[in-house]
Amino acid sequence: MTAGDLLAELQSAVTAKDLDRLEELFDDETVLFGTAAANLDREQTLSYLRAVVGQEGTIRWVFDDVVPLVSESDVLCFAAVGTVGLDDDAGQSDGDREPFRLTCVAVERDGRWRLRHFHGSIPQT
Repeated sequence: MTAGDLLAELQSAVTAKDLDRLEELFDDETVLFGTAAANLDREQTLSYLRAVVGQEGTIRWVFDDVVPLVSESDVLCFAAVGTVGLDDDAGQSDGDREPFRLTCVAVERDGRWRLRHFHGSIPQT
C-alpha cells in the first residue's frame, strides 16, 4: 500500500458518498483534524464524515506532492500538499480551489490499511 493508494481510496469513497467505505477506511482508534473540527475518537470522526458525505457537492483533493515519512510493514506516515475544492453533484468543479496540506498515519490491521490520523487544513494567508 502506498500513500497515493490510500488517498485514491479516500477520494473514491468521498466522491461516491459511501459512508460504509469511509468507515472501513478509518481505524477504530482514529483522530481526524479537518478544517471545521478536531475529532479525537472514532465516533466524532464518523460524525464528521457523515457531514462530509451529507453536504451538497463533493470535496475534491488534488495532491501535487506526496512525501512518505515512515513506511514500515504495518505503519505508513506521509505528508501531502496540493489543493482542495468542491465539485457539484455532476462532478464539475465550482472553480474555487484553496491550497491544502495533509498529514496522515495509516496502520495495517486485520489485513487492511486504515487511517489512524488525518490532519488536513487550508493554510492561512
